[in-house]
Amino acid sequence: MSAMAGRSNSTSEERERGRHALLLCIVGGVATVVTLLFMLLSQFDGWIAATGVGGLITFLGMSIGGFLGFLFSVPRILAKDSTAPLSAIVGAAANGTGPSAPPAAVAAIKRERLLSSNTNLERISEWLTTMLVGVGLTQIGSLDRAIMGLSGFLDAKARVFLVDGQPNAGVLPAIGPLLLVCGLVSGFIFFYLYTRIYLSPLFQRVEEILGDELSTEPLLTAVPEFRNAAASLAEGTDNLSMAYTSKASEISIADSLDVIQNLLYKTDGYARALELGNKLVTTPAVKLARYWFLMSAAYGQKHHALLDADAPEAERLSARRAVLDAVQKTVQLNPSYRARLIALTDAGAFDNDLQDFATSDDFWRIVK
Repeated sequence: MSAMAGRSNSTSEERERGRHALLLCIVGGVATVVTLLFMLLSQFDGWIAATGVGGLITFLGMSIGGFLGFLFSVPRILAKDSTAPLSAIVGAAANGTGPSAPPAAVAAIKRERLLSSNTNLERISEWLTTMLVGVGLTQIGSLDRAIMGLSGFLDAKARVFLVDGQPNAGVLPAIGPLLLVCGLVSGFIFFYLYTRIYLSPLFQRVEEILGDELSTEPLLTAVPEFRNAAASLAEGTDNLSMAYTSKASEISIADSLDVIQNLLYKTDGYARALELGNKLVTTPAVKLARYWFLMSAAYGQKHHALLDADAPEAERLSARRAVLDAVQKTVQLNPSYRARLIALTDAGAFDNDLQDFATSDDFWRIVK
């Protein structure tokens, strides 16, 4: 029950993040269309043109305010200090903690993130925020002159009314600055709150994905078997990845999963893939959705082979249970794999490892 609840919560969170990301795109599209509409209205005369000009001023303020709101609320990413593992090695050597200390430090280096977030946005946000606050405080005394300048500009350029046969801006010089301020405030509040409440979790989700260190951990079991399998995969081909893995001094968990994935594209390679995959059950690989995804594909190929060979029903049921178990663990660890699992049920596709489960109610209850 707890596993099902956890999976349900994870799924709802993924859908919620997707909805908020989509909402932001919709808001941008609607704002663009409305701005173009106000531009069209401003080409007419009278109140229609005044409405268009007023709308443009409001949306200009909202755009500037939204940019400032986003700028002031961009979350800061606390990146890891890449020098920490190096200092660990130096400290271990200096303290003379024995021959076991350097390998531990080397393992720490192996776990260091190979792909990290680009923090340019945060740096620019911090720099611009500091600059805008500083400049704004020094220029606050000239705010009245800026407002009067906007009113004068509207009085001279936005003459959309005819009064006694003469072009006139009407009330636009008076309400124009007010519309601009209202747009600034509303845009700032909307994007500030939206970024803090909804976009920040999206930033955090990306960090969680990039910060997954399990796949970069060194493989400590069955290394010769994986190295030999990689060598056989690289033999007579231009698979540089497998060639590198076959000769690497150390193989990571990600490398071992690459070997399993390549085996699945060999005739009857699923048997070898399952053999190697089962050797990873005592490693952190079982905490990765990719591991269970590959295992579900391998068991799916085995199930199809047993069907073709008209194997005993007990063997087929065992393979079926293994497939469903691997699929369930994949979805529990990462619900975004649902679409990839469903794609494997297409018998006409190149990757059709789960084609036997296209009409399985048990399978669809897991992935839906």
